[in-house]
Amino acid sequence: MFVIAEDHYGEPAPRRYSVQAHGGPTELNLVLESLQMAAQGLTRADAVAEEQRRALGGITAEIIGSVAGLALHWRIPMLGAQLGISLAETSVGAWAMGETARAVRSAHDRYRDTEALLARSMGTARHLAQYPQIHPHLMDPQGDKALADAWGRTAVVSLGQGSQLVLNLLARKHPVLRSSKEASGLVAQSLLEKARRISRESTQTLKRKTRPLAATEVDLLSDHLQGQSEVATLGDFSISSRPQPGASTRHVIHIPGLELPAGLEDMDLDGLAQGELDLSAGRGLNSLLDAGTNESAHLQGVIDQALQDSGARPGDELIITGYSLGGLHALNIAAGGTLASKYRISQVATVAAPGREGPALPGVRTTSFQDANDPVPRLLGGPSELSADRVEITYEHQAPKAEPGGVFGASHGYAHNIDAIRILEGQATDHLDEGQRAQLAELDESLRGAHEATVYSTEWDSEGVEKLEEAIAELAGRMEELPSGSGLERAQDEAVEQR
Repeated sequence: MFVIAEDHYGEPAPRRYSVQAHGGPTELNLVLESLQMAAQGLTRADAVAEEQRRALGGITAEIIGSVAGLALHWRIPMLGAQLGISLAETSVGAWAMGETARAVRSAHDRYRDTEALLARSMGTARHLAQYPQIHPHLMDPQGDKALADAWGRTAVVSLGQGSQLVLNLLARKHPVLRSSKEASGLVAQSLLEKARRISRESTQTLKRKTRPLAATEVDLLSDHLQGQSEVATLGDFSISSRPQPGASTRHVIHIPGLELPAGLEDMDLDGLAQGELDLSAGRGLNSLLDAGTNESAHLQGVIDQALQDSGARPGDELIITGYSLGGLHALNIAAGGTLASKYRISQVATVAAPGREGPALPGVRTTSFQDANDPVPRLLGGPSELSADRVEITYEHQAPKAEPGGVFGASHGYAHNIDAIRILEGQATDHLDEGQRAQLAELDESLRGAHEATVYSTEWDSEGVEKLEEAIAELAGRMEELPSGSGLERAQDEAVEQR
């Protein structure tokens, strides 16, 4: 009998730094956006033609329906006939322009949907195809366990939708899986829907106390991100304002990632049911719900207040960087809302952030950076729409000294991604095309200079926090009431046995 031994997979080999970059001012993206602009022009022309049709219709009705229409002069009936022909031609032209505009928009949307599906599918296939190279790191004592751990977490998330389909099919015959599926449904219905409503009804406000960051000199994006590394410890976001000679003031905003409640990893269902989870953090679950279900409306409001306090004026330029959850907030801001209606958003850069479906506002250059072994960018399932102004850069960066663990794995770490971006900046010509390099250079130029940032903290109203904590406690209590030996408990037992 043939037995597969550990050495059949070979020795653990270092992973080469690699990059997959998509989007930017490629020929295809420029053509697609030119078609979009043409469709917008047709829509405006359709509106003008509709106004002309109504005007002609009114003139025709007045001539035909008046005494003048019965006059004996032969030119008056002929004029009415010509107006009728013009009215018909205008109606046909307006219909054709409207249909053409709709067809162009539909074709563009379908292409972008197909592009996103193919990119995600190819990314998943490429990720899974690396298993023969990852397995030695998992099995060999000298292997990179942090890399193997991060790769495995991302593979699980990538296959999430397919796994859910398989689970639905198997659950029909296996009670254990059916119980787990029912528990998942309970989470989706009881937590998400109720928490979404509570979040929208809650209020997020600025705290009076602010904290200054040490002044930093920025030349590249990695310098800026490194200089903002303490923001997550000191508060919820930072603002650095710099007057521009002959132009409006430029404000650089940085938004850190999710702040998890203390002791969450060690908390069980009983602790949750007893209300031991503290959700008062400004970047906690409330902020996650604000980003995922409310277009970051709460955060945009407090950032606007902070900008006003710092002396910002309508029309000033905003550059926004965000890490993880902060990146999702940044993408929401780039798509519209309070800040976009009041200020000019020129650049948005996200690091290790979940994707957001839909485009950014025209003229907003968006650059996203993420590690191929980071599960977070795939968590929400919807990849961001690429365009001539939208670049997505995915790198694989192995950090041999990293330790496995953390909620999202070592490849999601802030410092890990800064190191990867710094390598990319030094090797841009090897990994990015001319248009993508130009966009990265423009981002660097916008950030270049001295930064003296102020860190702002926020808080949620106590009533909203209390309601959300009660909702989670209620959910945990209901999950505890599941029959003994339920799918959830058995799954936990099996995990312990496998260890």
